[in-house]
Amino acid sequence: MSILSDSGRIFMVREPVSARFGIHRLMAMLSSGALHVKWNGIEEISVLTFNKRRSICKIIHADQWGVDCTTRMLNTGIFQVILNEGSLPIHLNRAELEELLRRGTAPERSVLAAA
Repeated sequence: MSILSDSGRIFMVREPVSARFGIHRLMAMLSSGALHVKWNGIEEISVLTFNKRRSICKIIHADQWGVDCTTRMLNTGIFQVILNEGSLPIHLNRAELEELLRRGTAPERSVLAAA
């Protein structure tokens, strides 16, 4: 069984977000639009954020039953994603998300879009 959802939209935020933020602060940022993700407050959504050093990934997931927050740290290395202030989030599919969480490598199209 996977902790990842089978449905819903998935976004990777390309601006650094403090790893100290918990579920309440991340939900407030998502609801207010501070993460630049368009969300109506009802549909299922997963949003990935990274800290400035790219050593921690947080996933906030909201669906009809509630909200959960997962933290992922790699055993070695850092997440190979490009973070830029003012960059818009990237839409990912589940396979790309699994690859990012498993190996710490962003999908090629995401890296090219961020450059």
